[in-house]
Amino acid sequence: MFSRTFLHQWLWPIYAAIYVFLFYPTFLVNPGANLSNVLSEGYLVRAYVTALFLLVGFTLEWSAHPQLQLSDARYLSRALRHHPAIALALFYGLWSVITSFLALEPIAALTGSFYGSGDGALFSLALIGVFVLVYLQALRDPELPRRLAWAVVISGVVMALLAIIEIITRQGVLYPIHPGSLPMVSFPQKGHLAGFFVLVIGILFGFLRQPSRIAIPALLAVSVALGLTFNRTALLAIGFGWLWLLGKWRQMFVVATVIASGLSMGWLMVGTLNSEGERPLINNTTVQTRYYIWKAAMGGILERPLTGWGAGQFDMVWPKFLSEEELNRYAQMEWGVKRVKDVFLTPRASPVLLVEQTDGTVAIKGVSVWKAHNQFLDIALLRGLVGLLCYLGLLWYVFLSIRKFPPLAMGLITYHAFLLSWFAPFHIEGTLWAVLGGACAVASLTGRRTNIT
Repeated sequence: MFSRTFLHQWLWPIYAAIYVFLFYPTFLVNPGANLSNVLSEGYLVRAYVTALFLLVGFTLEWSAHPQLQLSDARYLSRALRHHPAIALALFYGLWSVITSFLALEPIAALTGSFYGSGDGALFSLALIGVFVLVYLQALRDPELPRRLAWAVVISGVVMALLAIIEIITRQGVLYPIHPGSLPMVSFPQKGHLAGFFVLVIGILFGFLRQPSRIAIPALLAVSVALGLTFNRTALLAIGFGWLWLLGKWRQMFVVATVIASGLSMGWLMVGTLNSEGERPLINNTTVQTRYYIWKAAMGGILERPLTGWGAGQFDMVWPKFLSEEELNRYAQMEWGVKRVKDVFLTPRASPVLLVEQTDGTVAIKGVSVWKAHNQFLDIALLRGLVGLLCYLGLLWYVFLSIRKFPPLAMGLITYHAFLLSWFAPFHIEGTLWAVLGGACAVASLTGRRTNIT
């Protein structure tokens, strides 16, 4: 009885907390492994662990309703009308699978793009399963969203400590990484690690609407780690999330002071201990590069607006959505070359660009994994505008939940502000969908007598 009660209460908080740390010790098994091995094997570990939690979660959900029979399926439409967030999520998952069969390479669209980017329809369907089970559990246990929020905060503090250790030791704690790329911990690059810290800080904003002795130390630790990443978009995102505290002037001042102190400490640590990791906080090149990426993404969406391209499909054709001049400008900013001499687009392969370098020599460049660096554009490219509307519908329920229980909602809102210039990698998606399920369940509880205290 104790073990079942424990699982009901802590299964999904544990999943949300450990998901971001999951990895496969590639370099211990194969010291000569390359990046593709690291990413694809890390993806498989997360997929297997997600499947395990889904199995346990489904078993717990089934045991909570022993009276259910197959004949009760006739009430499914009524249940979905009462819980439109679940209907949206299920439709999003099913639409991802259906549209995969309309992609140029259906198998790749189902299983995911090159390097195991976790964008396949089957993995998306598994994450929808996480969303639904968290949602259903939260309806019976209104304290689950609070446990989820604190689980992610604890995870963020541990991640922050590991990031600090990487800077102090000048080496990765999980993978051998060049000091200039630190900190990364379990993420593919420091920018995505910064995104996770933004999610955690957003959750802490939700708790800090009221004075909290626990949240302030956590905020300081995560702010220090965020400073280590030198990520400009993250600073803008937390600035946006900080506005949630408007009206609570004392809290605004305390939070701003803590964050500024933490960021300054992080910047100072990098400058002192790992100067190779320093980055300029103002860089127009990144903004201009994003412009050309977004322009190509918009062209792709307009070509397949309804169904999207599916995982790994747009990666093979993106150069054709930029003019010759735009492609030259993109290559100059991305690689520092003089111009693009030719582009080779071949079926089932990443595009190859023949470029002229500044010294007149010719080189070959390629982009194995292409992302729009905007979560909403990426979803539209993968699942079409129909999929994007479903996702936006789920975010609407996040906004509805903000008054009932701010932490999960603020975490998601702040993180999606960050995602306007980035995308969510599979390294965080399990945690993201668990938090999303909890927030949407809170929105469903709004107006009921049950309170989250």
